[in-house]
Amino acid sequence: MKTSLLSFVFVLVSTTLIWAQSTTINASEIVARINKGDAISYKNATIVGDLDLTELSTKRQVKNCNWGSTEQFESLVAMPLLFDNCQFTGKFIACKYDQQIGKNGTTFTANFQEPVTFTNCTFDGEAGFKYTKFQQRAVFSGSQFNGDVVFKYTKFLAAVDFNNTQFKKYADFKYARISESSSFQQVKFAQYADFKYTQFDEPTDFQGTRFVNTADFKYTHFPRGTRFDNAHFDGGTEFKYTTLDGQQFVPAKR
Repeated sequence: MKTSLLSFVFVLVSTTLIWAQSTTINASEIVARINKGDAISYKNATIVGDLDLTELSTKRQVKNCNWGSTEQFESLVAMPLLFDNCQFTGKFIACKYDQQIGKNGTTFTANFQEPVTFTNCTFDGEAGFKYTKFQQRAVFSGSQFNGDVVFKYTKFLAAVDFNNTQFKKYADFKYARISESSSFQQVKFAQYADFKYTQFDEPTDFQGTRFVNTADFKYTHFPRGTRFDNAHFDGGTEFKYTTLDGQQFVPAKR
């Protein structure tokens, strides 16, 4: 009996090690594991193909088509996601729009109910998080987005960490809402950084961040405690109607 139990444990540990050492994962395998309710944790992995989190088994309708609006479906991601030093070769899809479905088209989004962590990851394709909800902490520190990334209308309901992240192309945070503390320290925006109408409910930190191209913070409100120490603005800036704790705010160009 003891021998059989030890053999079982050995097989289980061996299988886990093989899984952990696997370097190439098909995106569809991750979706299948999420649908089964498995814990999602990958390190040093290459994820091949488009990772679409809008078509999960938990998908539900959250908005009907009415008065010209589109239908909306939301997929619930009910477990924590952890990706460390991973490469996503395809698109990362947490939001998509299909004009062929429904009278006025249909929007599909993801709702992350548990913490989401992407540390030192590389996103080669477009990353779409429009209308997405992060209900717990969201971490993207040390990551690199090589394609356009869209966080437009995204709701961050907990703390957000983008420290040391690089955005190689268009970074869209327009109309996003960040309810808790957020940090963009030492970030590099190589192209257009769009924070127009972004709502920061708590102080945010842009210390040491470089804006190589246009930095657009028009109509953005920064709470007291927000910091731009040693931030560099190499391109055009737009701070029209921007306020810091109710006062007009225009940082010095470096």
